[in-house]
Amino acid sequence: MKKKLVLGLATLLIMGIVAISGCTDSSSSGSDNSTAESSLNVSGLDVVSEGYGMYKVKGTIVPDQDYDYLEMVLIWYDSSGAVIEKSPLVWNINDITSGQTLKVTGSAMLTSDEKPAKVDVLIFDSAFSGGDESSAIYKETLEV
Repeated sequence: MKKKLVLGLATLLIMGIVAISGCTDSSSSGSDNSTAESSLNVSGLDVVSEGYGMYKVKGTIVPDQDYDYLEMVLIWYDSSGAVIEKSPLVWNINDITSGQTLKVTGSAMLTSDEKPAKVDVLIFDSAFSGGDESSAIYKETLEV
């Protein structure tokens, strides 16, 4: 019983440390919400269906400045433009250096029976963004 309690507390402590380390952002990106002025060079973004509701988004990111943290969120739409689902934290990374090339692969599973027609790829420089488009530092819409 005592071993289980210690193991549980140790697990919670480690999860807390990981969460806190991703939440801090001392980069110079500030609160610039404009994707037109993004300091990310994103290329080759592509979405691929892997069947059974699984999708991968791949691409390359080269930042023009250092970042403490980056994360990708996906917002899926049907053919009428209605939101099907939001996929938070599809991909993330800590401690990014200016000029560093990042090969990005994010995975998402859609539980809806709707077939997506397009997806918004949003990149944020802070953890737990919740997919709030106004704080995205990069946004691109892909056809599925």
